[in-house]
Amino acid sequence: MLKPLEMLQARIKYSRLYKTERTERLYFRYGVQGRYVKTSAWLEVVNDRVQVFVRVERLRSQALYDNDLAAEYKADIERQLHEIINGCELKRKETPLHERLKDDIIPIYDDSSMLHQVSALRFCSSMKVSALYADTGTGKSKIAIDLAISRYEAKQIKKVLVFLPVSTKKNFQYQIDLWCKNYPQIEWKLVGHESMGSSVRALFDAMHFVDSETQIIIDESHAIKNPMAKRSNRIKMVCEHTSYKLVMTGTPVTENVHNLYMQYACLSPLIIGVESWEKFAEKYLIMGGKLGDEVMGYKNIDHLVGLLEPYTYQIAKEECLNLPSKKHLIHTCSLTKEQWEQYAMEKDRIIKIIKSDAFQATDIFKTFTKMQQITCGYYRNEDGDITPLASNKPALFQNIPMDEKLTIFCKYLFEVKMLTWLFGRENCAVFTGQNPKERDAELADFVHGSKQYFVATMQSGGTGLNGLQEVCRRVVFYSNSFSYFNRKQSIGRIDRQGQTREMEIHDFRTEANIDDKIMNNLKRKGNLAEEIRLLMLDKTKLKKYVEEL
Repeated sequence: MLKPLEMLQARIKYSRLYKTERTERLYFRYGVQGRYVKTSAWLEVVNDRVQVFVRVERLRSQALYDNDLAAEYKADIERQLHEIINGCELKRKETPLHERLKDDIIPIYDDSSMLHQVSALRFCSSMKVSALYADTGTGKSKIAIDLAISRYEAKQIKKVLVFLPVSTKKNFQYQIDLWCKNYPQIEWKLVGHESMGSSVRALFDAMHFVDSETQIIIDESHAIKNPMAKRSNRIKMVCEHTSYKLVMTGTPVTENVHNLYMQYACLSPLIIGVESWEKFAEKYLIMGGKLGDEVMGYKNIDHLVGLLEPYTYQIAKEECLNLPSKKHLIHTCSLTKEQWEQYAMEKDRIIKIIKSDAFQATDIFKTFTKMQQITCGYYRNEDGDITPLASNKPALFQNIPMDEKLTIFCKYLFEVKMLTWLFGRENCAVFTGQNPKERDAELADFVHGSKQYFVATMQSGGTGLNGLQEVCRRVVFYSNSFSYFNRKQSIGRIDRQGQTREMEIHDFRTEANIDDKIMNNLKRKGNLAEEIRLLMLDKTKLKKYVEEL
């Protein structure tokens, strides 16, 4: 069977097929040509689609490239060639998608690669796009870097674009320097997920960098799960400009299967076979709620899993790493009188709102947040002003041996500041969203220096950090969130390759029932938002749920 560009060559006069080690393009005559103006127009298969490319060079212009004229030419070519390109695509799509996306490059790895990393690399090398779901500490960064090296050696790529959390950029760069030192000719660009959501310039830079000879890696891909988020759609837009893509995370599903849609849409919108999030929801989600926009259940799951399976590789920590055991310990204290009074006030307030039928889901979430903040030692009023409350929680540290380095995770910044004051700033390495420029140095002071305590919020310090396992075997959750994902990722900071001692996971909690609800939710790996939405369908059940707090 003829390849798509060969099929098109037979239909376009004076076209010529140009092949290099990395690309295959069909060039044809179009646009202005002269002494000082040069137009290049070609067709190329990118992202499993035949696409039109145009470049207009003005040799005497300071700007060199005339992007406006190129865009005009491109639109005109697409209009004129639409019929024959569409016919070619229909013929080509008679071959199943997973066959069209197959690859056959030789995986390249070194003696330090573990068996599970080699197996994962072989899988990723067999497909142009893939999803690598690997538990924390299993070395997925090395797999991704080795994949880029393998593609470079196969003459497929010259550059790699990595989307990742800002807090993990330094660690990923360290991994590149470690595993890619013999390939300085590969150009790497690291872009934060957060930057893609907040900065138009970050989008333009990424679009300018990416081309058909680029490998895209989306690390911690669960961060792009929201199909309505600006960052998710911008990253997806960049992904459309290359054929080689890898998404990877330790927790692909933080709520339920709808979290998978954007991750696979970035690989290829053809995998799931729906044009939009709305079509995905129609086919796989049971929607409900007052406005019909809440996920109440799922359907056709077996069919969805079957579509995703050819592109997915999973690594379970328990199956490939011989890590020391973990001991879980819970330490409980009572609330002070002042805390109980504030706690009861919040509970009474939300029960009155529920009885009035004027409540919304946000009222429940806000109340739960305030009740937990009270158990953590402070109260925040409607104006945002904070009032510290007497708390028995700090005394729970006397139940823990303090002769070794200790990692402490908190949900709230107030707790981080309080613990820093308690232990002394000079003894604490602080890692939160408020000190992004200093936190790498703080981490180094804990891992390589004399600081005794690593005090972090789960949101900032629980994802992507490496090195804690080398000096620490105890983690304290001074407070927990309802998110099983946040907890799993945070434990993964010490429960990973390099840990040689038995680990201890300490949970600090109070006698308040909000802490019971949190711990029970974590045990069943639940999602609070979905639970509350279901409860809101029955006011009696919701009222009982709150009364039990």
